[in-house]
Amino acid sequence: MDKDRDIVVADRDMNNKGIDVDDDVSKGTNSINDDDLVSADGDVDNGASGINDNDTVNMDGTDDDVIYQIANNEILSLNNANKTDDLAITVYNGNNGLVTEKQHERIPTVYVVSKSNIAIDNIKKTVNSEHYIFLGVSDNSEEALYFIEENTPDIVFLSLDIYGKFNGEELGKLINKLDIPIIYIFNLDDDLGYSSFIETNYGFVFEDYSPEEIKFVIKVALKKHESNVKSVINVKSKMTEKNVELGIEKLYSTLLLVLSVILIADGIISRNVTFLQWIIFIPSVMMIFLAIVSLFKMTEPTPYEIPPFVSVIIPAHNEQYTIESTVRSIGGMDYNYKGKSNFEIIVVNDGSEDKTGEILSDFKKEIPNLRIITRRPPKAGKGKGFVLNDALSLANGSVVGVFDADTQVHPDFLEKLMPYLNDPKIQGVQSRVRMYNRDTNFLTNMQDVEFAGFGNILRAKDNLKFNGFLGGNGQFVKKDAIIKSGKWDGFAVTEDLNLSVKILINGGEIRYCPEVAVYQEAVDNWGDFMRQRVRWAMGNFETLFVYFSRILTCKLPLFKKIGIISHISNYAFNLFIFVGFIIFIVNIIAWFILHIPTVIRMEAPLIIGFISAIGFFPGITIALLRDDKKFKRFIIDLVEYWLYCFHLIPLFFKTMWVMITRAERRWTKTSHKGMEDEEEDN
Repeated sequence: MDKDRDIVVADRDMNNKGIDVDDDVSKGTNSINDDDLVSADGDVDNGASGINDNDTVNMDGTDDDVIYQIANNEILSLNNANKTDDLAITVYNGNNGLVTEKQHERIPTVYVVSKSNIAIDNIKKTVNSEHYIFLGVSDNSEEALYFIEENTPDIVFLSLDIYGKFNGEELGKLINKLDIPIIYIFNLDDDLGYSSFIETNYGFVFEDYSPEEIKFVIKVALKKHESNVKSVINVKSKMTEKNVELGIEKLYSTLLLVLSVILIADGIISRNVTFLQWIIFIPSVMMIFLAIVSLFKMTEPTPYEIPPFVSVIIPAHNEQYTIESTVRSIGGMDYNYKGKSNFEIIVVNDGSEDKTGEILSDFKKEIPNLRIITRRPPKAGKGKGFVLNDALSLANGSVVGVFDADTQVHPDFLEKLMPYLNDPKIQGVQSRVRMYNRDTNFLTNMQDVEFAGFGNILRAKDNLKFNGFLGGNGQFVKKDAIIKSGKWDGFAVTEDLNLSVKILINGGEIRYCPEVAVYQEAVDNWGDFMRQRVRWAMGNFETLFVYFSRILTCKLPLFKKIGIISHISNYAFNLFIFVGFIIFIVNIIAWFILHIPTVIRMEAPLIIGFISAIGFFPGITIALLRDDKKFKRFIIDLVEYWLYCFHLIPLFFKTMWVMITRAERRWTKTSHKGMEDEEEDN
């Protein structure tokens, strides 16, 4: 067969089918109808796309024929399957379960729904030559549906033009619910706009296709279905595992909440919280230690001789206010090799109901390295990790970066950040994160100060043998490391922290790049802010509860284990730190106003009490000094940040309650409003 025949579709067919090559086209989808399945973690080992049914991949900006591209991608994902003898077929039963050994040996069955004698004859010849079982033919939709429901063929050939209550497209949707692969039969008169054959995409033939070509399409469809059923089994197994983890999280959250309440209540009732000083002493020593280490000079990175190609992923859900400025900013990065752009942008429009998709479509010609994936209900909105994994399956880069949909960067961002990955031991790097709307109000400014503090902690961890963490926005990871770590966990509340811990447990290292920053939008109201922070805290506790035993038993040095555990448990320690501050304030007020020496006793040795009291301040002080703020602004920010952090007390209790009562995991995004108002004010 020549090249065009080899990929199922000849160019001559394209010109007669009314297909606009600029239209958005679905690719790599399947017909498994299970609303609970949100990712194809069981994809074939060669890296076939993990996009689920009803997802749309927009390969905009290419010159390839659309159907040629669809078919070619299918072939590439099947390990050079152009030699049909190489396609070993496993037949599955109708319950999405693996067959028994006896069933494994049974011959595939084929049924045809068409009134085209040419197509029927060609299919029958193919089926007979391959020694498959030909179950029969019908040209009536109701008769065909009844037969298919009763006999469950392994493949159904379906024409669009048939007799009966349903046309071919309508009947195809009904057959899809039975999880039976459909191969559509087209003729030159069919209108092939956005049809169900695109959504199911198990294959298609034209009436005059030769038996050799039909044989190839059948084997590809059976192999695809085999892969899809494995995906179902794997994902359902994963869901069972996650339900067990959820039970563990609920148990530990309950124990931690009860223990915290008992300790605090007992201290107040007994009017003695000496134990609290000792509890606070541990993280206070750690914070002082990290503050000191952050002052050391960081290891200089070595530039690449040949810089790696980078895939930048931007998950987007209802981001009409920020997506345009974000794509323009990221598209304007100056990262080239041999005069050509050395990165691609993959925007995943995850079921947006606003104008996000419409805005993105305007960039088709303006930004040539932009690719757009549209995920549609019911698969959309299931979790950010699943979104990232779908994009990962299409990413061409050896390094994968993630930006939020409200991101702004300077043009030299990648040029300065990528050298930090130029070491076989280094698997990831995190940039600085700052707020572009920090001047809006008290809350936005405090978030900027907070992220300055986070950056200082990561700087210290970088000096401690690269024991850093990924922070979501501005994270860049080697693709091989992501795959080795099991990809992003779509069920995890904070998939970035989850991936960080897995990389570190596997012996990888994560660096911090202070040279460049991503600028994102700070939340400007307390309601949205607390929802965001509850999600972050849940992610920390979730990771702590699930990975604690694995961290303890892994082969990392002890100090690295301590570093990981202290990082993911900081929300629990923060509770006691700020409860301690409240008790200290109560005692101060009692001393000056009521002249009572001590309302609640704190009787730890002086050095313990002193370190416990000041441990919070050195790190944030150094972070603020790095920003070269004037003395007055520095003092105001330091005091305000201390007051701001008292929100960590109600945050802990709200987080524990949500973790104990939650029913499922889902990506809860932060609402972004954009910079439009600020620009008008200027």
